[in-house]
Amino acid sequence: MLNFLNPTVLLGLAAAAIPLLIHLLNRHRAREIPFSTIRFLKQLEKKQMRHLRIRQLLLLLVRTLIIVCLVLAFARPTFHAGAGLWRDRSPIEAVIVLDNTLSLNEVRLTGTLLEQLRAAFGALEGVFGSGDRITVVQASLPMKLLADRSPFQPGLWSQISKKIEPNALRSDLPAALGLALARCRESSLLNREVYLISDFQATALPANRLKALAEAAARDDIRLYALPIRHQNLENLSLDSVAVLNRLIERNQSLRVQAWVSNHHPRKHLTSLVSLLLNGKRVAQENITVAPEQTATVTFRITLTEEGFVSGALELESDALMEDNHRFFNFYLPRQVKVLHLSAVQPRESFVPFIIRPALEQHIFAYRQQPLVSWTGTDFSVFDVLIVEGFNRMSGALISRLKHFVTQGGSVVLIPGPALDPESSAALLRELGVGSLAGRWGQSGEKNQFLTLQKARWNHPLFEGLFETDRPRLNPIEVYSGYRVKPAGGATPLIALSDGTPFLLDAAGQGGHVYLLTSPLALSWNQLPVKGFVVPLFYRLIYYAGSQRVQAGRHILTGQSFTQVFENLKPPFDFT
Repeated sequence: MLNFLNPTVLLGLAAAAIPLLIHLLNRHRAREIPFSTIRFLKQLEKKQMRHLRIRQLLLLLVRTLIIVCLVLAFARPTFHAGAGLWRDRSPIEAVIVLDNTLSLNEVRLTGTLLEQLRAAFGALEGVFGSGDRITVVQASLPMKLLADRSPFQPGLWSQISKKIEPNALRSDLPAALGLALARCRESSLLNREVYLISDFQATALPANRLKALAEAAARDDIRLYALPIRHQNLENLSLDSVAVLNRLIERNQSLRVQAWVSNHHPRKHLTSLVSLLLNGKRVAQENITVAPEQTATVTFRITLTEEGFVSGALELESDALMEDNHRFFNFYLPRQVKVLHLSAVQPRESFVPFIIRPALEQHIFAYRQQPLVSWTGTDFSVFDVLIVEGFNRMSGALISRLKHFVTQGGSVVLIPGPALDPESSAALLRELGVGSLAGRWGQSGEKNQFLTLQKARWNHPLFEGLFETDRPRLNPIEVYSGYRVKPAGGATPLIALSDGTPFLLDAAGQGGHVYLLTSPLALSWNQLPVKGFVVPLFYRLIYYAGSQRVQAGRHILTGQSFTQVFENLKPPFDFT
């Protein structure tokens, strides 16, 4: 039985009539001129004319056969025994691999690429007959069998064609072809064939992998056929990535969002309008023009008025493929940071309530102050940040409670007292991953000798946007005495004194953050309580720590596994 993989090319057989037309148009009757002296040559003339006609007819036949053979070659004929003289033939074990990635949704004037794939699949129906076994594999992960060694019968093709749909997951064509070859090797049938219908994108099936698979099929006497479907509309832009550039996100402050847009056209510059949406509302738009086969960035700057969990999206205008015109992200902006202040100093002697008063007046913090000794009756889990001030000695039970609070995502700000107990303080710093206590320097109240705040890690989120320049200089702030702390491996000095001694440490990695001031917040120890720098420092310290209670967003692509562990939940539950 003779079939063609590209039957539409057979329309080119009409070109076989061209040599015949040329032959007919070039014919002309010779003009007779009587000449008595050459009548005796007429017989010879008739003989030569017959030879000439025969040569012309042979030339016409050769030209026609050349055109017919070229058309048949492009039509890609396949021959299967089963009809006419070869009606008794061996059945075929056939595996058809379909590349059903999202690129099949490409929009064109004549429909989508999916329709072309279905048409190519439908054309294969005439290749097979009774007794053949058909397996159809969708190559997108996880691979799916639309037919598994199903006997060929009327209606099988229409049933399978209805199941062919594009998938948002990536395809693994090498693995799908490997499965197809394995099925053929396991078959006891003599005729074994694999058909691959794909747009053959280089990222899905590199040429060297296809060549290696074809050679493996040939060694096992398995025939491998590739049926390409072509992209016609190349005018497509895709949103490849999105990032929130702010590391400290605040309400009524500037929010910066950056997007990466790629142009997949090989020759044309493409322009599109990029839209930014927050909680479903369009808040900004920017035009972008991308060079051929290049990637460009667009940055949005808006004033953020949302709070809580904010869902964001970026959109491009309609083009050839709509599925890559969207990118989603989210972030968390605390409506109110819940702060518990456990203080061992007298309430009137603590500077903390005065330092954070502007945030309290704007209801950014929900603040509660209580004596440190009353910690046993307090549920730490309802707070985002704990401030422990003025401690000299700390019990093992309280240290365990603080460590558990941090592992659950909470943050702790430690402000030591004037006479730290070496043993309990060493246990506290060790359990919270801050470091080790290495003694004390200076003398409180002696203001003739001091160090100053000099070095800061300006790239930390605490200082983002706080100064006009990237590397500002601190105004001199005198520190008369403090504790020497050797940072642990996961602790980072955020501010250091002029001799390199850490003044503010950030220990992260156990869930939440632990911040340690190495000098008490008292005027006899340092000038920080009466310097303007202390207000934004403590505000950002508490706000950033509270916003980290919710785990930072992760980039998750379709098809990737995602696990989220929920602990200490209290009814009623709401996962929206």
